[in-house]
Amino acid sequence: MKNILLTTLLIVVLATGTSCKKDSSEPDTNFDLPATPAPAGLTGNWSSGFGSMLQLYDAYTGDLVGPSWQSGKFFKITADGKNAEFYYIAETQYLQSATKAVGTIAFDAGSTATEGSFTFYAGWAHYNGWGTTNVNRDATSDELSNNLTGRYYYKMEGQWLRIEPGAPVNEYTSSFEQIN
Repeated sequence: MKNILLTTLLIVVLATGTSCKKDSSEPDTNFDLPATPAPAGLTGNWSSGFGSMLQLYDAYTGDLVGPSWQSGKFFKITADGKNAEFYYIAETQYLQSATKAVGTIAFDAGSTATEGSFTFYAGWAHYNGWGTTNVNRDATSDELSNNLTGRYYYKMEGQWLRIEPGAPVNEYTSSFEQIN
């Protein structure tokens, strides 16, 4: 349910910003944003994905409408918290979208290698979406601070890093695998 909400929010963000100009410049990585060192063991590239195996059918005609949806998320956590990255991609039968954000990560006091929280501060981001709505632009400063910057809670379970946006880890939290 949370993945559907995140996808819907991403589509709304993409659709409301289609009038902005395209920038697509590479980000300046000297962000004046909070950053702290990562706890030992969390540095690296972490990936999570979801692909629905369901096909959608029109209940009235029986015609195949298409696949439901799929999504993927990626965090790059650096040792010093600087030049961190977050990616989010989603695909439905009507829209494909990708968001790339670059910034910093500041871990909250008391965070360890196995559990804690951090804030991802977006310094630069780019939206790209195609399908029923086409978008190809950099995020505004308002979007960087209000939509893409956020607190995440995490917990290590075996080889999986479970990361939850805005709330403590629970049974529905996404599982990320280290891919370095």
